[in-house]
Parts: sequence; C-alpha cells; structure tokens
Amino acid sequence: MSKKIIKKDTIVQFVGFTTRLDFEEFSVRWEQYANRNRNKKMDIILQQQFDTNCRFKYVSQHEWPPEDFQFAFMKGRESLNFPEHNVKVVQTGGYSPLQTEYRQHDDNDFVKVMVFVSHNETDIDFYKELSCYRFLNIYQAYYESCTYGYVLEFFTEEETTTELLLQLKTRTGIETGIYRECLVPNL
Repeated sequence: MSKKIIKKDTIVQFVGFTTRLDFEEFSVRWEQYANRNRNKKMDIILQQQFDTNCRFKYVSQHEWPPEDFQFAFMKGRESLNFPEHNVKVVQTGGYSPLQTEYRQHDDNDFVKVMVFVSHNETDIDFYKELSCYRFLNIYQAYYESCTYGYVLEFFTEEETTTELLLQLKTRTGIETGIYRECLVPNL
C-alpha cells in the first residue's frame, strides 16, 4: 500500500457506502465500480467503519486538484446505488481542507474518528477545543449543495478514542464513526 497524503490545495470528494456486505464482497464490487468511474487525476482512499455510529460502512475520499475537480465517480449512473450488489452510494460532496494537521491516512499508530457535521452546526471551534485527540483535519463544504457543512478527521490513540466519542456525543446534528484505511490495490 502506498502512502496517501492529503495536499492542502486539493478538493476532497467524500463518497459514503451503505451496505451489509463484508469487506471481501464489497471490495471486489467497489474495485470494479471505482475502475469504471475513476479519473486518473484523482487519488482514492477507501476506509471501512469499525463501529456502528455512522450510516456509512465504507467511505472513500477522492483528492482532486481544484482545477480538475468534478463529480466523476458517479458519471454515467443515474442511480446513486448499485442494487444488484446491495450497496447504496451517497455523494456527500466536495470539500476544501480548512485545517490539515495530519496528512498520512495509512498510519496504524492512530485511530481515525470521522465526524460528518450538518450545515446547522456553526461552532466549529467546539471541535478544535476537544481533548483526547492528537491531530484534527477539517474539511469545509466547497459547494452549498454538499450533504454536510464539514467533515472532520480526528486522529487519536486507541486508549483515548472512547473519551473522544463521549465528548462528541454531546453535539447534535453529527454522525461519527471509527474508520481504518482498507487494503485495496492501487487504482
């Protein structure tokens, strides 16, 4: 697996997948789907959820240079799912990095807690002031039509993850999940 690094001057498209398929079944379908819809100018990171607090079992991040950004991952598909494989695809939109403290996503030293923040949440400083995390990446909606106002990535040690999740539960209008990068071939 190669080192994937989020660059400051990119647009990050988040795509959520709701499914009951296990990783082996999903990864085969996802690779076919990703290869069919991929643009060579984007880098893709696929992550799997390891708890049940978020509706997305898998989330992919597609990094684009701003001048090439487009929602090409779903091109040619009218439907936002591939029902023949029991997978619903949710385009959450394109986000620009507002704060990038940690750029390597395939480092097993940290647990990644992703937080999808609704447009109604206006106090982004609340998240910066939380304890129990080492690094925080904040992505702000690039377009008004994005599903969420912000997507946050907290990087924390295993032993402090529970405390961080308890702090996050005090907020309304968010979805949280623990995610780890999936081992998929370089596309």
